[in-house]
Amino acid sequence: MQYEVDSYTLEYIEDEDKYYISFVDSANQDCRIEIDKEIFDTYMKSKKAYTKIKNETSRYLEHSSLTDEEIYKRAFDPVESVEETVIKNIERKKVNQAMQNLTEAQYRRIDLHIVNEITIRDLAKIEMVQKKQIEKSLQLGLKKIKKFFEK
Repeated sequence: MQYEVDSYTLEYIEDEDKYYISFVDSANQDCRIEIDKEIFDTYMKSKKAYTKIKNETSRYLEHSSLTDEEIYKRAFDPVESVEETVIKNIERKKVNQAMQNLTEAQYRRIDLHIVNEITIRDLAKIEMVQKKQIEKSLQLGLKKIKKFFEK
């Protein structure tokens, strides 16, 4: 059993029941020295303790930068697979292409109403037009988008 650590290797040879440390010295020569079991065990304990502290610290640091809402989301929202991400990106590109076929007013109104969830009544107030005009514009714009996807 061998444990590579930075610039040296700890090794236990079961057949011989011996423990070794191997390293390259300042003269660039390979060195291998037999060590006591106690030294080997002490190193292994300290290495495990260091790894545990490092892992706990990295988890803490990551979570300390997250808001409560992000932590909650991570707990209940499943992680999206690569395939799901790719499919969503493809769909998003298609929607953007479909939106390019709209008039400027239709694009703006669909974006504000559907994406930004602004009510039709509020849209009419913002644009100072009648509610029916907004409804008609949205209807025509959504028909164009639907037609694009039926191709």
